[in-house]
Amino acid sequence: MEKISALGFLLVILCLTTRDLACQGKTLKGDCLTVEREALLDFKNGLKGSNTRLSSWTGGNCCQWEGISCENNTNVVISINLRHPYLQSPFEEIYEKWGLMDLSGEIRPSLLELKSLRYLDLSSNTFEDILIPEFFGSLKNLQYLNLSNGGFNGVVPPTLGNLSNLQFLDLSFGFLIVKDLEWVTSLVSLKILKMDEVDFSMVGSQWMQALNKLPLLTELHLQDCGLSGPISSLSSINFTSLSILNVPGNYHLQSKFPTGLRNISSITFIDLSYNGLYGQISPSLGELPNLQHLDLSWNINLTGSCSQLLSGSWKKIEFLDLAGNNFLGTIPTSIGNFCNLKHLDVSFNGLTGSLPKFLKGIKNCCSEGVFPELRELHLSWNKFTGRLPKWLSQLEKLTILDLKDNKFQGTIPTSFETLRNLERMSLA
Repeated sequence: MEKISALGFLLVILCLTTRDLACQGKTLKGDCLTVEREALLDFKNGLKGSNTRLSSWTGGNCCQWEGISCENNTNVVISINLRHPYLQSPFEEIYEKWGLMDLSGEIRPSLLELKSLRYLDLSSNTFEDILIPEFFGSLKNLQYLNLSNGGFNGVVPPTLGNLSNLQFLDLSFGFLIVKDLEWVTSLVSLKILKMDEVDFSMVGSQWMQALNKLPLLTELHLQDCGLSGPISSLSSINFTSLSILNVPGNYHLQSKFPTGLRNISSITFIDLSYNGLYGQISPSLGELPNLQHLDLSWNINLTGSCSQLLSGSWKKIEFLDLAGNNFLGTIPTSIGNFCNLKHLDVSFNGLTGSLPKFLKGIKNCCSEGVFPELRELHLSWNKFTGRLPKWLSQLEKLTILDLKDNKFQGTIPTSFETLRNLERMSLA
């Protein structure tokens, strides 16, 4: 009798436990939480095109649905990845099938039931010019948010500033406007910020001061944002871990070159082209030890000594574009140290003198050859003189050689015939 009573007691406990778990939206079958499954189904019902794209969203275990990932131990939903699947496909496939897998419609606040959501990617869909939902700012555990090229419109909601755990934010290529950047200063965990083609024209010149309060930032992408200056007054830059600075095409920036960049030793990529920058470039910029890509082209009024800048210690430089400025001086022999250089463009400047007859540092390169990786060499529209040096015919991987509109003398070396990969050469 006592055994029966004990067994009955255990059954009661099991029933109560099952009831409590069910009330909390939990199951004992290894499925995802009931409340989260229902939230995802409500989210799906708000979307257009979901019957094709989200046809797998059936059954009890939403952890197995397309685009959904769950935490192993708890089965709570931690990731929604609904980036358009054909984005990396061949053009023909994109053209034929893009509409079949495209999502649009409304984004319902049922997503707030996903308390552990860390990753949300809705990029490259067509959300028909809807606003970014303000409730996104209540997804407290979100670490990754990508809405780029998603068809979103209107003002970026300041509520996104509540996402203190956010490390990645991409709002690029929509029809978005930023009125105030104060909310960005609260994103204390942010490492990567991409807002290419977002309209910053209403922010004024305070955008750099706001972003300078993000000490963990490693990537900043603000192409064609209508930024205005000045930024030269910002002598102290707090994001000392910055690796990528991609801020081209802001014609109204009209500022002196930011001297603080020379102190960011971690930086690998700088693109400040077409920004209306002016003033002197310090030779110390040439001492950045990890720099691989530098594009300062077509700022028109940037100036400096090319011979000093190219005498720096850029051991890793691969892409160097100074075209369309007012750089002066000559090409130094020490440029031979740039063993990894693939692209060099100093056209449309005021460079003078003859090209060096020989280059220093060649023995430091693995192949011990002249610019073993160089594909493009643009030296046009300067004031170079003298004869063409023999090392030009040793650029084995060169595809483009542009020397036009200079004052070179002599005949074209017959050794140019050895440039077997050359596709275009201009010597006029």
